[in-house]
Amino acid sequence: MYRTVSKFMIAAVALTVLSGWGLSKGYESQKSAGGNTVTLRAEKYPLIKGDNTISIEVTDKSKKPAANTGVKVRYFMPPMPGMAPMAYEVQPVKKGDAHAFIANIPMEGVWKVEVTVSDAAGGESNATFNLDAR
Repeated sequence: MYRTVSKFMIAAVALTVLSGWGLSKGYESQKSAGGNTVTLRAEKYPLIKGDNTISIEVTDKSKKPAANTGVKVRYFMPPMPGMAPMAYEVQPVKKGDAHAFIANIPMEGVWKVEVTVSDAAGGESNATFNLDAR
């Protein structure tokens, strides 16, 4: 009886540990851009090779969605010797208070996401986020 219970417990613990390794957690980071706060969220982190869903929220000083702002996004891998530049510009789609886009990451490494926020007066400010892909 003891052997059966201990084998079951070992199997249950092993299954729990192994299944947890495949799970990735989300990511959230905030940066200032002009008088606003830019929040970047990724569904999975680290990012994976392939499609990654990322959203951007822009809030004002009172933590409310910033009115009359536009958002442009460029994600890129910093230049490396002997490698062609990898930079992609996307126009996020507005979904509620967020601006969402798919970042198709072609290779592992450090990627940067540069968010440009424009206001109604024509001013622009940037926030840059560093993200890992594996």
